[in-house]
Amino acid sequence: MTREEAIAAGMNVHEIQHSMKRRTSWHDYSRKGTYMLTLVVRDRMALLGTLKGNLEGEMAPYVEYSALGRAIVQEEQKKINRYYPQVEVWKLCIMPDHLHMIVRVKEDLPKGKHLGAVVRGFKVGCSRAWWRVEGWWEPEGKTSGTVAEGKTSGTGAGGNASGTVAEGNASGTGAGGNASGTVVASVTSVSPEGVSCKLPLLFEEGYNDKILMHEGQLDNWKHYLDDNPRRLMMKRRNPDLFTVLTDLEVAGERCKVVGNRFLLNIPDKVAVIVHRRYTDDEIGQLRGEWLGCGERGGVLVSAAISPKEKEIMREAMSRGYNIILLRENGFPKLYKPSGEAFDACAKGLLLQISPWDFHYEKRVITRTQCLYLNSMAERIVGVNQAEKRLGR
Repeated sequence: MTREEAIAAGMNVHEIQHSMKRRTSWHDYSRKGTYMLTLVVRDRMALLGTLKGNLEGEMAPYVEYSALGRAIVQEEQKKINRYYPQVEVWKLCIMPDHLHMIVRVKEDLPKGKHLGAVVRGFKVGCSRAWWRVEGWWEPEGKTSGTVAEGKTSGTGAGGNASGTVAEGNASGTGAGGNASGTVVASVTSVSPEGVSCKLPLLFEEGYNDKILMHEGQLDNWKHYLDDNPRRLMMKRRNPDLFTVLTDLEVAGERCKVVGNRFLLNIPDKVAVIVHRRYTDDEIGQLRGEWLGCGERGGVLVSAAISPKEKEIMREAMSRGYNIILLRENGFPKLYKPSGEAFDACAKGLLLQISPWDFHYEKRVITRTQCLYLNSMAERIVGVNQAEKRLGR
């Protein structure tokens, strides 16, 4: 259900807080649904595994799990269905510093429970697995409470450990490692020396979720998870191509850019702009000239606003041509292209440019913005070649 449909149905739609980890305000997370979840390790520490393999050889890129990564795969993910039989984990992707998970809530959750409670319990279990792996904490007696409730009590190594696992602001040194300056859990453990300490939480606060909304989305998610190791290796090989530059001058404007900025230096460029007044014959003529520019190593520049512009730019990308794409929206933190655009970026064939800041909410591009981006495309190219070629 879209925001507009929710409003039309009389649902109370709250204003969305600007965060990549926000929940969709008009969706009921206690009901049946399918989700792709992303959880990030605090400070992006590579605790879950190591990237192995290569892009060219027989051994394709993959992640070799650490002891903690194996514990999550073999133990913690299975506890989700144990504590919440209504929830199934369909697919899990462990990366060195984060994980993705496709989960299906096949039945409505118990009263008072929702997806956030499920994720919170899983995160608690993963934190406890980390503590065990590091030797910071090990229950030796009866443990009461459940991970699903986010509470533990029992005997820790060398003493008692009890309390609610929750995020806090304290810091301290865990037995076997330094957790100073880290947001920690309020579970108190006792080291072998008998020194009380606070233990750090494994994941960052919150999580990101995507809701399955349309046909084909699930297959795209599965492919994305399978392709994650290869994408990470490509990013590491070409870090400059995936770094967001926030203050590059383009066509007289201070812009945000991602990709191969040296495409701006290629002299042979064309602006792909299809006006409504163009006839089919004129569009066909220009299409041949634009794609011809790409074939000889030039650059196609476009905001890809109209259906015809999108069609031509998609064809150019599928052919492996150089592309400069102008965007109405800027780039969020840790942005990376998706699909074909990711591979084009890794090969140095794509530059994305936006003169505006990133916004979280979906917006319909305005006519003023369309005209502005088309004007930018022409300024990047240097002349309105299409009009001249058509004799206008």
